[in-house]
Amino acid sequence: MINLLTLLDPDSMVISQMKVITKTKKMRDIKTWEERIRPKIMEDFSLRIQKDLETIPPPNDLPEIESCFIYGKIHTGKTILAAWMYVEACRQQFMSITHETIEFVKISEFFNQIKRSYDDPELSEQTILDRYSETDILFFDDFGMERPTDWALSLLYLLVDRRYENLKTTIFTSNHSLGQIAEKFGDDRITSRIQRMCKVIHKTKF
Repeated sequence: MINLLTLLDPDSMVISQMKVITKTKKMRDIKTWEERIRPKIMEDFSLRIQKDLETIPPPNDLPEIESCFIYGKIHTGKTILAAWMYVEACRQQFMSITHETIEFVKISEFFNQIKRSYDDPELSEQTILDRYSETDILFFDDFGMERPTDWALSLLYLLVDRRYENLKTTIFTSNHSLGQIAEKFGDDRITSRIQRMCKVIHKTKF
């Protein structure tokens, strides 16, 4: 019969064996991540982003995986920063065996998926909206680049509002500040929600 106090003794053989097993499993998980999972995740990106990720190492000060709005001029590395954050979010998910869903999508691809759903009987606008509204962590690249039609703004408002109300982690990248986007959209209903849900990061250099 094993005494509970013995089990809890940090110098006990049982605890030592558990530490060895945990360390071995962690090393095995790291190996699996590096050799199998990470390369598959990289393939999800466009060829351009894949090439950049191969040549540009992740920054030492990679932001926490939390809601944030990353903006700055073109060629300052906003998308690559978000891509590295996406990879890190996937790594954390794999190592902790959580069941969070994570998505990375460009604003143009989001709208293309919506448009394609109108001609596909197996898809619907609602299905696409639900997918990106309900995913636990969403990376939304090139936000503010879309033409601000009533149709586009209506979809964006629904998506952002749902994520805001349900406290979903959302990372935006944009070439424009929130003020510039509000001016472009003609109102601040969308940007005011982003302001409240996100940490704003102004990226000035690569």
